[in-house]
Amino acid sequence: MIKKDFRKNVLNIRKNKSESFISIKSKLILEKLLSMNCIKDSQNIMLYLDFNNEVKTDNLVNSLINLNKVVSSPITIVDSKELTPYRITNLNNLCVGAYGIREPNENTSIKIDLTDIDVVIVPAVAYDKNCYRLGYGGGYYDRFLSKLRMDAVLIGLAFDFQVFDSIPKEDHDVQLDYVVTESTILYSSKNNL
Repeated sequence: MIKKDFRKNVLNIRKNKSESFISIKSKLILEKLLSMNCIKDSQNIMLYLDFNNEVKTDNLVNSLINLNKVVSSPITIVDSKELTPYRITNLNNLCVGAYGIREPNENTSIKIDLTDIDVVIVPAVAYDKNCYRLGYGGGYYDRFLSKLRMDAVLIGLAFDFQVFDSIPKEDHDVQLDYVVTESTILYSSKNNL
C-alpha cells in the first residue's frame, strides 16, 4: 500500500475514536513516558501540541514544567518547511499557527537553540515496530530531526492501533529511539538494549 493510502486509512481510524478513548489512553501513555529515565535525566524537552485526536500532550507540558524542565514546541514556518522550537512556560501563552495547530507565541516566547534539546517527542500518523514513523507528508519533522545533536533522544507517542509490523518508508525517514503506547514501550535497534 502506498504512503498516501496508508496514512489516510490510519487517520480515518484515529478520527473515529471517542474523546474518552483518546483521553484515557493518552493518560496511560504519559504515565509510561514520565517513568522513562531519558525523560527524568533530561533538562530540555521539545514536544508537539496535540491536534486532531493525537495522543494528548497538555498534561505532559504541565508535568514537565512542574519538574523544572525546559519545555518547547515548534513554530511551523510554511515557506521554508521548517520547525523552530520556542519555549512554553504555560499553556495560556499559545496561539494557533500553520495548519490550525497550536504553537508558542513567537513574540512572547524564547527561541530554543537546537543544540540544547535533549529529547524530542514527535507526532506521527503511524509507526513500525522498529520505531520508524510515518508522518503527515510535509517532511517537517524529518528535516528537523536530522539537524539535532547525535545524542538527542527521539520518542514517538502512539495509540496501539497506530503501530504496525511495517509501514511504507523511504531512505530519508528518521528512526526514533522509542515509541510509547498505552500497552508498551518499543525500543529501536539503534538503542542496543
